[in-house]
Amino acid sequence: MKESPISGVTAREDGILQVCFNTGNLIFLNMKPKFNSYRFGILSNTKIFLSAVTDGNFIRWYKDKMVVAELGFREIIKWCSEKHIKYRTSGFA
Repeated sequence: MKESPISGVTAREDGILQVCFNTGNLIFLNMKPKFNSYRFGILSNTKIFLSAVTDGNFIRWYKDKMVVAELGFREIIKWCSEKHIKYRTSGFA
């Protein structure tokens, strides 16, 4: 069985999403630019943004126990090469 690539996620009130990978690497995604999009606009609500959880492959946000936004591992990796990433670190989480 293949190990899930995402080991943890923490959403911060400043719009930064901290993503820990099973490799021990850690990235901080600046999600604020995405708050103006249709797909992620609901995340501008701090309570919803802070509800981020992961199943190891996807990060999901909830409102009233319903998924309202989702971000997959492959998309996160793509964003790592774009301007959404605030800074990266490596090492043990």
